[in-house]
Amino acid sequence: MAFKKIAKIQEIKEGKIYSFSWKHLDIAIVKTNNEYYAFEDICSHDGGSISEGVLEGDKVICPRHFAEFSMKSGEALTMPATENISVFPVRVQGEDLEVDVGD
Repeated sequence: MAFKKIAKIQEIKEGKIYSFSWKHLDIAIVKTNNEYYAFEDICSHDGGSISEGVLEGDKVICPRHFAEFSMKSGEALTMPATENISVFPVRVQGEDLEVDVGD
C-alpha cells in the first residue's frame, strides 16, 4: 500500500466532488455521511471527468451521458457505461486525507 496525502480533511466538504491528480492518476474524492470515498475521475464510457457530475446517494452520475457508478465499489450501474471504474482505499491521518494510490 502506498497512501499519499491528497488534502486536509477540512478542505473536503460534505456532498461535493473534488478532483485531484497524483502522477498518472485522476482521482475524485467525496465525503458523504462523514465517510470519504476515492474513485477514478474518468468515465469508463468516454473518458470524461466524473467529478463534474452529481452525487445521488452512493452513486456518482457522469455529466456527459449520465452513466452512473457506485462510488463505494466502482461498479458501472447504468448504460452507456459497461466497465467499472477503479476505487481507492482512503484513510484519515490526523488532519490529512490520504489515498492509497498503489505505487
